[in-house]
Amino acid sequence: MRDSVQLSIEQFINAWRLMCGPSPRYASSSADDLALVFSGLPIGFFNVGVVTGRGVTADRLATAARTACAWAGTQKVPWLFVTTHEALESGVDATSTLDALGLAPIMPLTGMRAPSLVPGAPLPDGLQFTTPADDESCELITAINSKAYGMQLDGANPVLGRTAFWRDQFPVVAIASGSPASCAAVMMVDGHRYVALVATEPAHQRRGYAEAAMRRALSDAAAVHGEKPTALHATEAGRPVYERMGYRTIANHTVFMEKRFLEEH
Repeated sequence: MRDSVQLSIEQFINAWRLMCGPSPRYASSSADDLALVFSGLPIGFFNVGVVTGRGVTADRLATAARTACAWAGTQKVPWLFVTTHEALESGVDATSTLDALGLAPIMPLTGMRAPSLVPGAPLPDGLQFTTPADDESCELITAINSKAYGMQLDGANPVLGRTAFWRDQFPVVAIASGSPASCAAVMMVDGHRYVALVATEPAHQRRGYAEAAMRRALSDAAAVHGEKPTALHATEAGRPVYERMGYRTIANHTVFMEKRFLEEH
């Protein structure tokens, strides 16, 4: 039976397989302690190596990282390497081990899960929701995320910006004062409503729009699939919001990137 740590790892891998799979350059591989999921798109976020083992020693971690670096080198795109604190043998210093292999930490992610959500605040005044119904409106999802996180994600539009991708998933764009303000998406991953791509335009932040969009997307998914448990991987900025919604931490991850890609920026 899966424990919560394994669940968080598997949700990450399978959500990325779902997001990356439609890309024409999609490639995946697996090895001891490692899963590789690459869209081939020129965005690190959509090309990942994930450590899958448990009780991973420093030597095993280094082996997985070397394997990932060698495989990623053939793909010629930026990529991320994801470790899970609870899956490492006690005392293993992932940052130190991976630094020697040219990988640097760039952000923590918190794996979270909720069997159900606690009631939320009333819907913000004037906020309206739309479900993207054509390619142009689907591209709003990458546009809002690009502005919210200060990175260019329009390179993902050949996948995420197409209605074909979202046909069986649940994207929502929130509209405030006639303009796109926030977005969220829910994808069905192994019996969970997996939340991704939650973002708010900088001018509209701290008004509850992202939570409202997320709750709407979860409701849309529940209308089709039932009130399944929900999972996500939170940034530090998003984690307090999710905790208020009823999510609880099930694993702690760190995302690394090859230093050569960081130096390019």
